[in-house]
Amino acid sequence: MERNVYTWHIAVEKGLNPSDYTYDPDLIPLGQFEATLDFKIWSKKVMGINCYFTEKNSGVKFQLTVYRQHGTKEYVIKEGGIDFTISPVGCLYHLNVEENLKGRIVFQNAIILTKIENSDLNFSD
Repeated sequence: MERNVYTWHIAVEKGLNPSDYTYDPDLIPLGQFEATLDFKIWSKKVMGINCYFTEKNSGVKFQLTVYRQHGTKEYVIKEGGIDFTISPVGCLYHLNVEENLKGRIVFQNAIILTKIENSDLNFSD
């Protein structure tokens, strides 16, 4: 599979609006829930991929970051096996998101549930 992560510039050029997605820890849903992965952008400040999700029941748009693992250099969640450089977008995921003792959001796990056709996303750029 090919990588399907945009740069910030390409995402905005394609009409995506990352600023619609909160990264405020007080607004990001916690616990286990379903959300659609709308698109992904390479992070500018850390070795990571910013994943832009929409929570299925509430419609809340939020951002979670998947960090590059030091040992393997893969972009995976520690407790999950999904490689987010190639994980499908436009799909429904079952997420587990928690808050640690320091109040930081921890992206614990993700499982792909269903594929939703989205012909508007073209990653050949």
